[in-house]
Amino acid sequence: MNARLLLLTTAAVTLLFACGTNAPEPVAAIPGVERTVKEVAITSGEPVTMADLSIEGMSCEMMCGGSIKKALAKLGVTGTEIKMNEAEGPDHAIVTYDESKITDTQMIEAIQKLHDGQYKVLAVTVTKEVKGASTSNSEAKQEGEDEGVSVSVPKQVVLPSILAILSRILR
Repeated sequence: MNARLLLLTTAAVTLLFACGTNAPEPVAAIPGVERTVKEVAITSGEPVTMADLSIEGMSCEMMCGGSIKKALAKLGVTGTEIKMNEAEGPDHAIVTYDESKITDTQMIEAIQKLHDGQYKVLAVTVTKEVKGASTSNSEAKQEGEDEGVSVSVPKQVVLPSILAILSRILR
């Protein structure tokens, strides 16, 4: 009986601490959206995170861009700039945000839900500024060269609930 009580108490404490964080959810892959992450070393200033979202379906900067800016502002982004592509190809939203409060996945989902799915995000390039000196590999690069790193996010893994496991153990 004491072992069951100890196990139940341990499980309750674990659940309490496991569910008590305010960190954003890990970035999950959105099918059909290519995701690239770049890190840029800065020596001064406060590091920021920017996302360049390639968006299909926008027809004007005023209405379409305004809708996207408003939806992203509700999520808490720091700033949004809409760039319409005069030539063929997707238009862009350049977004500055705090990645501890919001993820690029949340931004993509918010944009794609607007106006009954009128907008489609094709790709996102996330640029993270980090404080500190660059590594020796970066020093060898020519100034002005960017190195993009493509990130492949594994499929979402479904884990059994903790309550289901506990109920099986306590039987």
